[in-house]
Amino acid sequence: MTDDSHDTVAVLNTTSVVGIGVCFVLAAVALFALPTLQRLGLGFTTAFWLVSAVELATALGIIYFIFNLHEEPE
Repeated sequence: MTDDSHDTVAVLNTTSVVGIGVCFVLAAVALFALPTLQRLGLGFTTAFWLVSAVELATALGIIYFIFNLHEEPE
């Protein structure tokens, strides 16, 4: 057996790491945004669905960035 293995190693995509971090922070902020939105004059139902939409968007963003976390070297 020879030790001439030429396996390519996947490289960490820093853009995806930053995207995951941004989505995580945005989702954490949105968790506490409901009372603030109500104080700004939105009704509970409207504020709830707005926060839910932000949470869904950040969850989809995190999923997207996880799938693109590693890239093959050229």
